[in-house]
Amino acid sequence: MKANDTDKIQNVIFDFGNVLVRWDIYGALISRYTPQLIDRFRLNEVSGFEDANVFCDLGEPLKKAVDLIKREHGEPWGEMMEWYISHFPDSVLGEVPGSRQLVCDLKEAGIGVFGLSNWSSDLFERALPRLPEVIFMMQDRVVSGYIHQRKPDRNIFETAVAKFGVDPAVTAFIDDRPENVQAAAEIGLQSVQFENPVQIREQLIKMGARIPALKGEK
Repeated sequence: MKANDTDKIQNVIFDFGNVLVRWDIYGALISRYTPQLIDRFRLNEVSGFEDANVFCDLGEPLKKAVDLIKREHGEPWGEMMEWYISHFPDSVLGEVPGSRQLVCDLKEAGIGVFGLSNWSSDLFERALPRLPEVIFMMQDRVVSGYIHQRKPDRNIFETAVAKFGVDPAVTAFIDDRPENVQAAAEIGLQSVQFENPVQIREQLIKMGARIPALKGEK
């Protein structure tokens, strides 16, 4: 969804995982499990990993997520989830290249920058020492596990807009998951699906953000 030509983007709300921060479960699991098994673990119909993630994102006890997998998909997958949780900081692999400078340029242009992420409160706390600088450049953030709301539910977007004090009509929302982008658009946020920082920079410029364009040939 694109802002009207007469509007200028005044704020940008960023998702964290794989928008500003590189996150991959392989980082936490590869020390104990083969890539082939990790690929199977990522399949929700096999392990229930995505269902367990929903529990985590909503701030439920991590043990509840493990017990769900063990009950629905078997002890070995539950043990794998336990290993993933206990080694979660290893899944945080640094910033997405180009993201920090993009945020710097937005702030220098006087544009508000905020974060809205699905993330277990317990796992977020564990990851804090590994999180890149760009996360701490946000003026404010909403993390799902602390408030027991998660994307793509409408209520978390309404909570974020109210907390940040922003007008959705002049606020861009950047997320890599299409269901979240669609949900944000439904409350009036100017939603863009993340592909890479270059694409986001170009899109924000089109939406009226006065930030530097990249140099070079296309």
